[in-house]
Amino acid sequence: MIEGVIIKEKNGLYTVWTDTETVQCRAGSRIRKGGIRLLAGDRVEVEPNGDGSGFITAALPRQNHLTRPHVANVGAFVIVVAATSPAPYPYNIDKLTVMAEKAGIETVIAINKCDLLKGDDLRGIYEKAGYKCFELSAARGAGVDSLRDYLQGKTAVFAGASGVGKSSLLNVLYPTLNAETGELSKKIVRGKNTTRHTEFFAVGQNTFIADTPGFTMLDEDKLGITDKEKVFDCFPEFEKYFGECRFRGCTHLKEDGCAVLAAVKDGQVPPSRHESYVKLYNAIAAINRYS
Repeated sequence: MIEGVIIKEKNGLYTVWTDTETVQCRAGSRIRKGGIRLLAGDRVEVEPNGDGSGFITAALPRQNHLTRPHVANVGAFVIVVAATSPAPYPYNIDKLTVMAEKAGIETVIAINKCDLLKGDDLRGIYEKAGYKCFELSAARGAGVDSLRDYLQGKTAVFAGASGVGKSSLLNVLYPTLNAETGELSKKIVRGKNTTRHTEFFAVGQNTFIADTPGFTMLDEDKLGITDKEKVFDCFPEFEKYFGECRFRGCTHLKEDGCAVLAAVKDGQVPPSRHESYVKLYNAIAAINRYS
């Protein structure tokens, strides 16, 4: 038996990366009978056949997983945003941070196109939330070395809205990805009937990178949150105000004596983050009301 990580799954065939080779695998009988759904990023045990093929006999415990994209054991969720062109839309960014928070995954904000406009405003918003931020320019290669160093040894998933320069950034970070990400992008845009899969690419020692379809819109019911009361927990900058509101059961929407609202007024919490909280809270409440 050898251990490896699934870097690609398609039509029941799993590509497993090991320290010595890449093995094309089918799920073994124990996996199939156990009803285990294997995901890209899963660490697994493989019984090789000696000809480049093999069977996955066991799946090791997961640290975390996402349902969109379907991936496991993510060490960094890199949200690529543009300082301008297109202008950032905070609510869509915040839905991604909430999704990662709910899954317990470290979030990184990569602010691209800083050669066109400084990313100070965005950096100020998300550093207050506790997220590590990188100001970058894929066009000029500025700041990419710091991000590359940070991702060394991690399994990272890149996400971002169309037009923010995500693919360009990936290709500057890891030039060997140029052909692969270009081909993956072609597959993604062919149409709704195309099978969408996430594939990890080995770019260094224990370092894997995955691109994902552009996130222009992400429905609230895909974030993994079913209880509106849990939305608060997905905004880490709110944590210090828990229990500080005047009234028990405060929803932090518009109540008098709300500690979060006071923090917004004092500039401790960016208004856009609270606006996203209110919008998401109401959206989850509506989903529950009409489901």
